Amino acid sequence: MKHFRIYAAVVSLFVMFSITSGAQSKEKCDWHEKMMSEKIAFFTTELDLTPEESAVFWPVYNKISKQKMDAQKAMMTAYFALMKAVNEGNASDKEIDRLLNEYLKAKQANKDSDKGEADEYRKVLPGTKVAKLYVAEEKFRRHHIRSMKGGHHGGKPTENK
Repeated sequence: MKHFRIYAAVVSLFVMFSITSGAQSKEKCDWHEKMMSEKIAFFTTELDLTPEESAVFWPVYNKISKQKMDAQKAMMTAYFALMKAVNEGNASDKEIDRLLNEYLKAKQANKDSDKGEADEYRKVLPGTKVAKLYVAEEKFRRHHIRSMKGGHHGGKPTENK
């Protein structure tokens, strides 16, 4: 069974690499591919995904991740436009109000991107594995934060202490 999970992770990696390959710089692309490889292997193990589950889970996960990333990017773009207008000091009140409304709308859309996410996952995985996904995401996120700070070097993400 372990070999099937490894096979599923390799197939998933191939799909992820083909989706994420593009006009990114080599260094950024290498970092992103390494992180995605780690994430796929970690999630596949933590969720105990079968090859069949993996085949239907990763496309849903990738779609949701892209939607969340797009919402975050839109929010940051709106924020930087607002910040620039405020810092330069030469924008009219009407322009500042417009930019503020765009930012607040993008910020709300970013928050709303989480709504319905669990329901989408439940369409392809049992509830227990969906719960494990949220735990695994947090463990994986914390592991990478620690590794960026130099507090944890390599290895498998661990339980929170």
